[in-house]
Amino acid sequence: MKFDPVSESVFTDKDEFIKKLSCPYKINWENLEKAGPTQRKCSVCDHNIIDTELFTDNEILKMVNENPATCLKINLNQVNIKLTTNGTNDQK
Repeated sequence: MKFDPVSESVFTDKDEFIKKLSCPYKINWENLEKAGPTQRKCSVCDHNIIDTELFTDNEILKMVNENPATCLKINLNQVNIKLTTNGTNDQK
């Protein structure tokens, strides 16, 4: 998975756009209600937030396609993230 911190966009390793991250609430992960082992629920907007660390690109893409309102949690230090610009130029 690739993350462009400038555009706040997430892409698959094959440069397929997944989602632009955009949360006006900026609630810390630890302050969200647990909704399962890999997800939390926002009490403000009622959306589920998926921790992307344990999922493949295809799994995340499928989740977002099935429910575009799904939010994603990305930690820049997680193993399955490559920092990029414009979704293509790996910088890891």
